[in-house]
Amino acid sequence: MRRFACVFACAFFVAGCATLRIPFPRLFAPKKVNTVTTRVPGKGELPGLAGSLQHARVARGQTLLDVAREAGVGYQQLQDANPQVDEWVPPAGTDVLIPSRWIIPRSRHKGIVINLPEMRLYLFPETTAEGEKVEVRTWPIGIGTEETPSPIHSFHIVTKEENPTWVVPASILKTMDPPRPVVPPGPDNPLGAYRMRLSYDIYSIHGTDTPWAVGRLGTHGCIRLYPEDIGDLYSDVRVGTTGEIVYQPVKVGEDEGRIFVEVHPDIYRRIRDLSRYASDEVRRAGVSARVDAERLRAAVEAKRGVPVDVTRD
Repeated sequence: MRRFACVFACAFFVAGCATLRIPFPRLFAPKKVNTVTTRVPGKGELPGLAGSLQHARVARGQTLLDVAREAGVGYQQLQDANPQVDEWVPPAGTDVLIPSRWIIPRSRHKGIVINLPEMRLYLFPETTAEGEKVEVRTWPIGIGTEETPSPIHSFHIVTKEENPTWVVPASILKTMDPPRPVVPPGPDNPLGAYRMRLSYDIYSIHGTDTPWAVGRLGTHGCIRLYPEDIGDLYSDVRVGTTGEIVYQPVKVGEDEGRIFVEVHPDIYRRIRDLSRYASDEVRRAGVSARVDAERLRAAVEAKRGVPVDVTRD
């Protein structure tokens, strides 16, 4: 009887994962996935999947913020992937899905690519060719709030600074209590240990003195990385490295003949109907006939931020 109950429970759990066609990897200690290999899609081709999903077990006393940082993902992305898990007091031993597999965003596939809805930065080689397999670096990021959103724009790196001094812009200074016109380098500097100024407006990519803000809407438009990540990005880019900030809450990809979508919340409420947007993206990709409408609807409703198989069988 006990054996029957165990088999039934396992079958029920696997069936639940299969509803959204999420790959079911073996449980293992999560690794930070900061480097992936992907093929640059040619004209008319869909991007493939990069990285691999992982699972982790919550240790006693950990919050989801702790698990996210340990696994090298953003907080909100971990919460989206595990909506039933309490963010502050998850029971020790709770199994959580680590969203460390992605569909590469549509872009020029050169230099820095930032997709705001997934709160993730990708760094491609500065020269790539269609059909070429390339190594891509990637990290979770924190971005602007709804009131002070990060821009959707192209840019290039104009300066690089170690241990920067923050001269507070007037628009931010008036919100500070107490006001600090100049913040010197150090552990309380919101820019962290490194800053890269962008050519567009006053925005920068920098570190942070509040790691829990990575994977959240919390800046005045700048892009921030975990303290342990920003140094790697700083070393990998040069003054002049180009980039683009895009807004793609729904990405469509293909792997081994199967169609996948990756759906994130419309963080800045720019899209009137996310379901229609997803259908338009599938149509734009030229794969409508290969996609199961119900699976696509379920993926959009869940918005779990991981690639979901929506292939019509």
